[in-house]
Amino acid sequence: MVLYPYYEYMLHMTKIERLNGEIQKKGVITSKELFELASKILEIEEMNYRYLYTEYLRKLLQRGMVVRPRRGIYVAVDPSSDPIGKNYRYIIASKIRSEYYLGFHTALELHGCAYSWFKKVTICLPRGKQFRPFEFRDSRYVSVSTSHPDKGIESISRRGHQLFISNPSRTFLDCLDRPRLAGGWEEVLKSLSSLPGVKGEELLSILRSFDCKVCYRKVGYVLDILKDNPYYEGIPEEINDLLLEQTRGAPVYMDRNHPGDYNEKWNIYLIPNMNRMLEGI
Repeated sequence: MVLYPYYEYMLHMTKIERLNGEIQKKGVITSKELFELASKILEIEEMNYRYLYTEYLRKLLQRGMVVRPRRGIYVAVDPSSDPIGKNYRYIIASKIRSEYYLGFHTALELHGCAYSWFKKVTICLPRGKQFRPFEFRDSRYVSVSTSHPDKGIESISRRGHQLFISNPSRTFLDCLDRPRLAGGWEEVLKSLSSLPGVKGEELLSILRSFDCKVCYRKVGYVLDILKDNPYYEGIPEEINDLLLEQTRGAPVYMDRNHPGDYNEKWNIYLIPNMNRMLEGI
């Protein structure tokens, strides 16, 4: 007999009620996790997924106790208060692929510095691992391919679930490298101005992995803007000379399709209306 830590009140519940109770505790669960959980609760030695779905899961779905955002992911619904809010959308995103990190504007939100609130959740994946975008409740889940998915990643906890996100240094660089994925230049600049935790040496290490000349210059210019910002105190002076070494050669563009004024120090053409975007930073 499989031993499972039932609470006393669960002894008087039906199996489907016990299963729903455990799903409610998890909040968000994958098919694999659900199968393992059900095997313990239902005490069936040779249970298959078809039986689990037909006898239990389908009934929970029909009764509105569980919803399915996409194939293979299930979310508990408490009739008294729908828990599918801001935290749950990130947990749902973490269940789509095993090798991933939440990045760009989603990382800005999780670091608590996003200037605006977006309905899009961005899941960064190794090349070739993308999925078709889908919508659930008020959020749209999208995937983007990324290089070096193991660089600058940290884990955080949300409602008992482990989530992988880009750390502040990687978030800073990702957003400057592909600002469109973080809401555009104005959103990026205003969000990064309140991003805590960026570290100079770590930033350089990730930059070396990227091997992107324009990224060095973007980082140098933006750090110059933020040099008096308390979140970035000391970072520009710490790595300024090493960044400047990468400015030799032909000028580059922050946005080749929208060239603005030329900045001689960083040998880069800025984007138009940069001064307006920087107001309030």
